[in-house]
Amino acid sequence: MYTRETDKKLKKSILATFALLGFLGLSGYFGFHSRVTDVGYRPDQPIPFSHKLHAGDNGIKCQYCHNTVERSAHSAVPSTSTCMNCHIAVKSESPKIAKVKESWETNTPIEWRRIHKVPDYVNFNHAAHIRSQIDCASCHGEVEKMGVVAQMKPLSMGWCLDCHRNPQEYVVPAREISGIFTGTDDYATVANRIKTEQPSWGDGKWIQVRDAAVEGVGVSVHEMKPTIANFPNPKKLALGPENCSSCHY
Repeated sequence: MYTRETDKKLKKSILATFALLGFLGLSGYFGFHSRVTDVGYRPDQPIPFSHKLHAGDNGIKCQYCHNTVERSAHSAVPSTSTCMNCHIAVKSESPKIAKVKESWETNTPIEWRRIHKVPDYVNFNHAAHIRSQIDCASCHGEVEKMGVVAQMKPLSMGWCLDCHRNPQEYVVPAREISGIFTGTDDYATVANRIKTEQPSWGDGKWIQVRDAAVEGVGVSVHEMKPTIANFPNPKKLALGPENCSSCHY
């Protein structure tokens, strides 16, 4: 039926096929994982906006520009009018501001390139996290140190669940630069509490805070409403949900 030589060739071909399929499978799984394909993504933007200059050097809080995060599922990209609040007077003749001024004068939005994105079937709510005193850096990294913003976290389901199960290892407590209301405790106290206390589902004992921001006590200079879109302010930081319907439609 088959010669010994043919049989050897056939076996080698089958083994080579399985080896190739295994290699392609592993390459696909690891090579196209979000930790490889997404982390480090840093597209060129239509305008060379530097978060390091604006937030880092000048101390402009995140929520000044991204002003919907405390009440909306989405963190809105600031409109051109927000930029012009300052640049109508500050460096208004700089060539770097020319496209901003053109956008403002023609009422044409700037086409910023999106960096952070989760799939359409994922329900991620910024307000729920911000009102739990979770700092922007927990997901986005220290953006105030970036000249050009890059994606720092994979934003995968496994990464989210790791944080929900072990927030003390992943959560960065609210910092002053973010503009998130943190109540009466300073950053060091909150950070130590997150690292050392055991979170719970019940009383959320990590962070006990006041009902409203007070200038000079918290880090937010504006008062946030007690509830917005059914999210209390502040929420009590506790373990995040793991049931499918919390994050998937």
